[in-house]
Amino acid sequence: MQKKKVNSINSKILQSVKKIHFIGIGGVGMSGIAEYLVKNGYEVSGSDSAPGEITNRLSSFGVRIFEGHNASNVNKNIDLVVYSAAIKADNPELAKTLELGIHNVKRAKMLGEIVNNDFLIAVSGTHGKTSTTAMVAKVLIDCGLDPTVFVGGAIDFLEDGNSRIGKGKYSVVEADEYDRSFLTLKPDIVIITNVDLDHTDIYKDLGDLKNAFKEFLKGGKENCRIIGFGDDRNVADLLNSVNNICSFTYGFGKQNKYVIEESYLKDSKIRYEMNGEYIDLSVPGKHNVLNSAASFIAGSLLELDPGMIKLSLKSFFGVKRRLELKYENDIRVYDDYAHHPTEIEYSLFAVKEISKSRVITVFQPHTYTRTRDFFGGFAKALKDNDITILLDLYPAREKAIEGVSTELIYDKMKSVGLDNVYYEKSFDNAIKKLGEIVKKDDTIIFQGAGDVTNLCSDFVNKLKNTEN
Repeated sequence: MQKKKVNSINSKILQSVKKIHFIGIGGVGMSGIAEYLVKNGYEVSGSDSAPGEITNRLSSFGVRIFEGHNASNVNKNIDLVVYSAAIKADNPELAKTLELGIHNVKRAKMLGEIVNNDFLIAVSGTHGKTSTTAMVAKVLIDCGLDPTVFVGGAIDFLEDGNSRIGKGKYSVVEADEYDRSFLTLKPDIVIITNVDLDHTDIYKDLGDLKNAFKEFLKGGKENCRIIGFGDDRNVADLLNSVNNICSFTYGFGKQNKYVIEESYLKDSKIRYEMNGEYIDLSVPGKHNVLNSAASFIAGSLLELDPGMIKLSLKSFFGVKRRLELKYENDIRVYDDYAHHPTEIEYSLFAVKEISKSRVITVFQPHTYTRTRDFFGGFAKALKDNDITILLDLYPAREKAIEGVSTELIYDKMKSVGLDNVYYEKSFDNAIKKLGEIVKKDDTIIFQGAGDVTNLCSDFVNKLKNTEN
């Protein structure tokens, strides 16, 4: 554990605060802040409806974890309550908080309180935020800037955590657009990886989402600089709409300030050229070329040594559940967080570049609204798999919507003549089906933002047991 810096955070909210309770502490965004605060000497507790690996990690640092949301988890000795965007107004702990008059804030506001007084690099975008945030963080750490970090995934160089206490003046954070959370941040540098319609439970259409991004960009500090993926039409539109802010575009198109000229793959590793610099990567995929390009530019704007930046990027090996290789022998198995059609396409493209034979994807749709609004996009993104196994959708924070299920994707894929798709409604049946169809040299991707990761672990364990 890092050395505690008791109550040293420059925040009005945290003045005179000792005990903090988190409602929904098991979420990746919430857990990072909770870990950061307990390491800073605060007494932290939290509740979650489904404790697991994340809450077990927090327990090891001294966080008291409650299973389930109950009013009894909150008492008058608590000084501050932090709750996630997924927590509804009728949550019993939130209701008890209000009844007792305990000061309460959303996770996004708490994050802003911690990082806004630093030199803040905020990584935004519909896809690629977590990997890009991790890359930028690694560059700053390796170059000796000792940043504070908040990222939406488990990182090996953060000891499998998703936050870091830094002693330097820099903070690197993943800026989440869900529930307009990123509007609490006041960055010095913004990265925009891309902008696609998502979170249709929050945004009514693409224009509404783009307006939120525009507000986010305008909320930066004086002399804020933007690094944007210029090949993305929506990003280009945003940059044109805030033309009084200094921006640096990157991409494959010649119109960009930073142009990726060429890239090639060798032994599952990538080398590409950008503005005369040759950059090597140990992670596959065009999307990682773009993520690393943005990270290189961020380091350049901080006037870091280009050679050190490149060494740092070369030794980046990814984020847990971001196309994470979990098993390799006669077959390869990946665990992948992708849950939007664009993300699925990126992952499939990357895997097909390095696969020896067939690619089999086991896909779990995430949320009713996303399935309702993008089932056609999912069907299109999955069609290039050699075999697709669909699972029941994972509802996450949402209640059921009549007529919305995995069958929408299944029926769409079957309607265009795809015979290589199966719909297995239980994990046991999915593993049985894999046992029937998997051959030597196949690549299997377990994909989705829900508990499909548990199915991946079960399958890998079965493979390992077979070896023995």
